Amino acid sequence: MKSILWLVVAIFTAGSVAVADAPKELEPWDRIVCIQSQVESKPDTGKLCSGFFVEAEGSLYLVTAGHASEETNLNSRIRYRDPSGKTQWVSLKGFVRGEGNPWHRNPVSDLAIAKLPAVDGAEAYLGHFKELAISLESVCRECSPRTTAVVTVGFPLAIGAGDEISPVAVVGHIASRETTAKNTWGTEPIIFCSPALAQGTSGGPAFLQSETSNKTTVVGMYIGVVNDASGAKLSKLVPARIIHDGITRMQNGG
Repeated sequence: MKSILWLVVAIFTAGSVAVADAPKELEPWDRIVCIQSQVESKPDTGKLCSGFFVEAEGSLYLVTAGHASEETNLNSRIRYRDPSGKTQWVSLKGFVRGEGNPWHRNPVSDLAIAKLPAVDGAEAYLGHFKELAISLESVCRECSPRTTAVVTVGFPLAIGAGDEISPVAVVGHIASRETTAKNTWGTEPIIFCSPALAQGTSGGPAFLQSETSNKTTVVGMYIGVVNDASGAKLSKLVPARIIHDGITRMQNGG
């Protein structure tokens, strides 16, 4: 499912945007970021997807959907809520060495991961990202049972991606065991989940619902929907084990 196409003039001309005087408590859902990419042929429009950070052995990784990563460029902007409650943005090119593509695409899944290196001048942003990051240990390696309550977080229809960033959190349930679904390259491992969500959510994580605000467990990542002629739909999630294995391989130089 393609990321949502929408107007982003105000956002792209903004820098850091302050919010209310007293910062709101950082909830697990506030760890999610949106990645906005201007369309060069249409300067008044852009594309948006969701994403999240994972920290492993001191290194930071930005995770999103594979199809969403194809719509990004070095000028794409990561917009996020910093630990003090302010909405911030920073260009992706600030964390890319050279002119190369920062994304590592998974060969069997609609998943993309970018390692964010420590670069001069980006220390403040990296500090924010580390506070927002989810530990690799919290990325589950087993599929949760069917009917497990989960919270899928992102920016459907660009909701919550305005001047005061506020990701949307939707409660649903795991609907299947890990299975496979057809994709352009063949088949991919998948978990089906309810409800179906709108464009812009791609790349957003699904958390276990029954946890405290100090603990987050990622069970999957939203990548789109499956539907039939009747209009019935289910969400598709990349199993969290695929994310865990992908980051582990990058740690080991793979």
